[in-house]
Amino acid sequence: MSPSGEHAAVSFEQKIPSCADDAESLCLIVRGVLQTNGLSPYSFPIELLARECLANAVNHGNGNDPAKSIVLQLRAGRARIRLQVTDEGAGFDWQKAMQKTSSTRKTSGRGLQLYTLYAARIRFNRCGNRITLWFDKKKRTGNGD
Repeated sequence: MSPSGEHAAVSFEQKIPSCADDAESLCLIVRGVLQTNGLSPYSFPIELLARECLANAVNHGNGNDPAKSIVLQLRAGRARIRLQVTDEGAGFDWQKAMQKTSSTRKTSGRGLQLYTLYAARIRFNRCGNRITLWFDKKKRTGNGD
């Protein structure tokens, strides 16, 4: 941390093949980056959403095709942390998906609800193969604070 108690700016980017093992390894790297840079209080929600975004990119976006890639970017500034995940898939109708509610009986389909629970802001690109999530560092969400 800086002398004023603020965290230094963090910038991290990694490209991985579209497979579950690489996605899991990248989540652990994200945790390490956050902890190494004094951002441990944000480690749980960001790692959780990174895991969800990467799983969606592997399974839905790239159709479990290891020939396709996924890019994760993590940027932390003084007030916000930004997580962005991009896959090589055709995308999806995110506007329609945001209007649906998921069933509590299904074992999947809760990613969008998780995003809205933990992120201060969510944005998809037009075609729906890139998601960007912002976290306000002043307001920790979803962890009892």
